[in-house]
Amino acid sequence: MDVRDYPVDVRADYPQSSSRLWAVLTIFWIKWLALIPHWFCLIFLGIAQFVVALVAQFIVAFTGEYPEGMHAFVTGVLRWQTRVTAFFFSMNDRYPPFTLEPVPDYPVDVVVRRPEQPNRTYAIFTIIVEILAIAGGIWLAVWFVGHTDTFQSLSSTSSNGSNFNFRFNFPTSFGGSGLVLRQLAAIPHYIVLLFIGIAAVVIWIVVQWVILFVARFPYGMWELVTGFVRWTTRVNAYALGLVDHYPPFSLSPSVGGREEGLTPVAPPPAAGMWPQVPPAQPPAPPAPPPAPQPAAPPSQAPVPEVPATQEPPAQAAPQPAPPEAAPPSVPEPPQPPTPPGGGV
Repeated sequence: MDVRDYPVDVRADYPQSSSRLWAVLTIFWIKWLALIPHWFCLIFLGIAQFVVALVAQFIVAFTGEYPEGMHAFVTGVLRWQTRVTAFFFSMNDRYPPFTLEPVPDYPVDVVVRRPEQPNRTYAIFTIIVEILAIAGGIWLAVWFVGHTDTFQSLSSTSSNGSNFNFRFNFPTSFGGSGLVLRQLAAIPHYIVLLFIGIAAVVIWIVVQWVILFVARFPYGMWELVTGFVRWTTRVNAYALGLVDHYPPFSLSPSVGGREEGLTPVAPPPAAGMWPQVPPAQPPAPPAPPPAPQPAAPPSQAPVPEVPATQEPPAQAAPQPAPPEAAPPSVPEPPQPPTPPGGGV
């Protein structure tokens, strides 16, 4: 499945400025103390999230539908976990709210589209593997209790210096537990996220000193850390059975999670938000030619009617015609002179 169509997404708003005070508290690890109430709540919420996710697989196997209330609860706990992770990585400086519901004005949110037709076969295999894993865990716990003396002798040998133990704890994700079958399928993601998480932690350490001087999280670094949190959230949603589609190997946001009005469309990064690819709009059809209009009949000016009570207007007196100009006189031709004597 293309990353643009994946039904799980993390909306994160890029902060225009970052708090120098929180950067100082992060450098001295005081931020951990501020998040203790959230860690305490998420311990119990994570247990409830796992139980509800497992029970939902039974319902999907028998009815072929994921209950809306269970889906909302598992998604709400995942949303809470993602907000705490984003705050820890300094993606924003607003303290996370104690709620499972989306908060419109909070800069981080998780969107998961509920599947209309979940895979019942996948749910059945998930239940079988989960039951076997729980039975194996109980057997291992009983065996461990029965061999406590052996482990005590091994620990005493290690304390004498004959063995060297090295342990490195790396918090790649603050998400909850998942179903065993889906976690096994997501092992390639866990391997890739391990290395990306190391880079994210290094950036997180370096960027605290950058914030101290410029009071801003560089966008390129912020985008990589946000992509890591987004990728981790998708894998956790898949491991909890919220979606059946295998998560993509990508740090990019998806468009499928924003369908059906689940989250508002974000402006481009220049306005301080995360990048978004606008959906393609179909070309507008050409406008039809205008229909011919019939010719209007010639209008006749109405004759004004004179009321009977009013006299007709008096006609103006005729003006005398101007006098005609006399024709020009033509001179008579000269007479020839009469010869003397008068005779012919």
